[in-house]
Amino acid sequence: MPRYRRPSAISDPATFAFQAPGAQRGLMMGALVLALLIFALDLAQANNGQAYGVAYVVVVLVGLWITTPAYPLLAAAGVTGLLMIDLAYGWNDHLPEAIFVNYPLITALLWTTAAVVVRFKRLEGRSQADVQRLAELTAALDEAAIVATTDVAGRITDVNQKFCDISQYARGELLGQDHRIINSGLHPPDFFKGLWQTIASGQVWQGEIRNKAKDGSWYWVDTTIVPFLNDAGRPYQYIAIRHDITARKRGEEQLRHQEALARVGQLAAMVAHEVKNPLAGIKGALQVIMSRRPAGDPEVPVMRDIIDRADALNELISDLLFYSRPKPPQPSPLDLHSLLNESLALLKRDPIGQTIATSMTGPEITIAADRNMLRGVFANLFINAAQAMQGSGAIDVSICLDGDLVQVTIRDTGPGIPEHIRDQIFEPFFTTKSRGGGLGLAIARRSAELHGGSLSLESPVGGGAVATITLPLTPRPPQAS
Repeated sequence: MPRYRRPSAISDPATFAFQAPGAQRGLMMGALVLALLIFALDLAQANNGQAYGVAYVVVVLVGLWITTPAYPLLAAAGVTGLLMIDLAYGWNDHLPEAIFVNYPLITALLWTTAAVVVRFKRLEGRSQADVQRLAELTAALDEAAIVATTDVAGRITDVNQKFCDISQYARGELLGQDHRIINSGLHPPDFFKGLWQTIASGQVWQGEIRNKAKDGSWYWVDTTIVPFLNDAGRPYQYIAIRHDITARKRGEEQLRHQEALARVGQLAAMVAHEVKNPLAGIKGALQVIMSRRPAGDPEVPVMRDIIDRADALNELISDLLFYSRPKPPQPSPLDLHSLLNESLALLKRDPIGQTIATSMTGPEITIAADRNMLRGVFANLFINAAQAMQGSGAIDVSICLDGDLVQVTIRDTGPGIPEHIRDQIFEPFFTTKSRGGGLGLAIARRSAELHGGSLSLESPVGGGAVATITLPLTPRPPQAS
């Protein structure tokens, strides 16, 4: 069955009760009985000069609750007939008064009441039709968009279910809050300042915003904010209509990533051809010259430094080639504990990692993976953590098994990842270090993806950084990056 159902514009249970067929028949029977009672009373008391026929107005007014459109006019005609019978048989002693005063006034009142009731019913019908159309438009909007209303201070006054679904907050958690509750931190303050200046001036604002759900995941929305203006032309509330464009933004990001890979590949091929071979010649020539220098020659350290710089440049070129044109992994059975211990040993050989406390927990697991490739991934993450902690702190490694996936979590006690660079840390050539090519994390993620796994980095509220590597127990096709 379709999810959308036509909404009802009537929400008052009493209205539904009056519209029931049984209730309608009861109202009509009651009106008839009331008319006969008034007729009998008026007939009995006519000679006393009492015009009880004015009570027939109640019979006509019952038409406010009777759905038959012609009822008010039919009721007015019926009770007018009863008035004529009263006039003919009950007003012998006061006939002139009845003919010229009482009954003309009562008749005019009855038909005026009937006309008012008919007019009211027509207006009510139009109003209900308008409310029905508004309810249908609201229901359609709720099905198609993420909707929220706020007051002039930005406090949320209402949200629809789609807003709750995408933000992962319950309605009660959102009402009374402002939209900072879903602020992802991506957009600078000037972005929102311009937004508020636009809508506060009574103009519609349109744009794309990245928000953060309750679980910390982010999502993109194409947003239109419409201000509602009072008679003075000032906003008294705003309605925001959003559409989820997360899939589109991820597709754009993937396309940019592929374009960047293509550019890196072209650069790597050119550099490898023009630089790598001359570097090898320079290094070889320096090594020959060094071998001919006497012991204690002050020029030897200079030449050794040149060789170190050449090796670093050669390593960067190799990273470029691997990142742009990676070789497929050569999987073989390997013990994950053993591999992690090897990477931690590499950390301890580096001066920055010698004073870092390390620990590892989790079951011993054997996976099929490329040993050299994964050793480089873990070593890179360990070195980055040690550098972030400036050689003083702790690294905790935990292993857990989830079905046919193994998850390795690396936590450090450093300062964490600054919020303004969290979206750039995996971009090639992005680095915060004075020396380095900015390819370490990009290659680490690419290596995990080549195994059919993933790599993510987070910075918890309590501090530190958390790297999570997910790998399949058996080889899988690479995941899309």
